[in-house]
Amino acid sequence: MKFFTKGETKAIFFIFIILFTIIGFNMKVSLRRGRDNTRKNDLSVLQKALDIFQSKYQMFPPSIDGKIEGCFGPDTKIDSKTGKLINLHVCEWGKDSFENIQTLPKDPNYKKGASYLYLSDTKKYQIYISLEGKDEAEYTPAIFNKNLQCGTLICNYGREY
Repeated sequence: MKFFTKGETKAIFFIFIILFTIIGFNMKVSLRRGRDNTRKNDLSVLQKALDIFQSKYQMFPPSIDGKIEGCFGPDTKIDSKTGKLINLHVCEWGKDSFENIQTLPKDPNYKKGASYLYLSDTKKYQIYISLEGKDEAEYTPAIFNKNLQCGTLICNYGREY
């Protein structure tokens, strides 16, 4: 049985290094795109839940510190005079339920300090995320330039209603 020569072994080793480098880079890009797609899907789910809340209570939930103040607690009531909700609780991303969402989504990189940002005056709302990929079609430099904080990152994509 004949073995490879040193030159052939080096060539095969070099080819494997190139293949593993290409595969590793593509995996990294695929994982990043997957996290960005999760963020965009989370935004769509949140938008639907906010629309349901608005249709029920004729207002969008207010915001506190970038979070939705729309979770119900034992002391949440509808004011009989104004018809508005009182004593709403601040919803925690990834913990609380809100409307049709069993658990509010949280940013896939929450362990690294990333978070979603919700702003509302009850008449309209804005919700922002920070996409990792600047090559994403939805990446919005105008939102990035607002310098809004999505956790430890600067928001660069969002929806305003």
